[in-house]
Amino acid sequence: MKTLVLGGTGWVGHHIVLELLAAGHQPVVCSRGHTNTYSDELPADVSRVIADKSSVADMRRVLAEPYDAVIDSVPSEDSIAQVVEFAPRLKRYLHCSSTGGYAPLPVVPGDETLPYDQFMGGWAQKGVVDSLVMDLHHRQGFPATVIRPSYITGPGMLPLDNLGGRRTEFLADVLAGKPLELPNDGQALLHPVHVRDLARSFVLALDAPQSVGQIYNICLDRAVPLTRYLAITAQALGAPAPTIDFQPIETILERHGDSIHRIGLHFLATHMCYDIRKAREQLGYRPHMTTEEAIEETARWARHHLSL
Repeated sequence: MKTLVLGGTGWVGHHIVLELLAAGHQPVVCSRGHTNTYSDELPADVSRVIADKSSVADMRRVLAEPYDAVIDSVPSEDSIAQVVEFAPRLKRYLHCSSTGGYAPLPVVPGDETLPYDQFMGGWAQKGVVDSLVMDLHHRQGFPATVIRPSYITGPGMLPLDNLGGRRTEFLADVLAGKPLELPNDGQALLHPVHVRDLARSFVLALDAPQSVGQIYNICLDRAVPLTRYLAITAQALGAPAPTIDFQPIETILERHGDSIHRIGLHFLATHMCYDIRKAREQLGYRPHMTTEEAIEETARWARHHLSL
């Protein structure tokens, strides 16, 4: 299937391209041509087009070429409108969303039927674009599928830190045995997804006709408490189990001010734990790693990347 991948040189996007190639699809990478991307990790002979998906002129030009499918790793209202206008015969459209809009979860694990309320305002745009494509599907038959990953992990990106961001000094603190602050009692659940499994889920959905008009949560098999996450990370680095300094969110914010990701900290203190049965049953989705293995791999990659 000839598939245009918008944002195909980004971290998630280039993994989607690699999985499409492995499955025998014909991906075409669409990007703005910036150099600070993962473009070099793609095969030299993969088809590429240079365009800004926010530009009507660029999208009209790119979509004049017929495609069977479009995958967008970072969708916007404008990009969706242009795909609808300039690719009216499209067979499939898939985009990347987030499980973040479910939080705070009313039940654990949360499935795709839960309200999507844009927790803390940080996921408002995800809710807008998800609702837009689902409405287009129901009104016009637009062939949309929405993939909602949880916290994305894997080589190529720093691990989540103890304050809800991806600080470069986090692993150095773990290796140095420094006490690590955690919000509240540290028992909030963290549910990662490996970037390769996320990318693979797009291919599985693309190959499954029944996925049209559907939303899928994509995660690893199970969640772990934050304290367990930190212990796994430390063990992977060969460091002692960290000493945890449990503090109310308000205290952590007072200590650090704007130097930390405020929304990320609030989100870290809520449960991230999602049901992936729908993806298993309808797509045949199976994570290739356990949660513990994915956390360990990411920590080791980051240590090497940061030369710690």
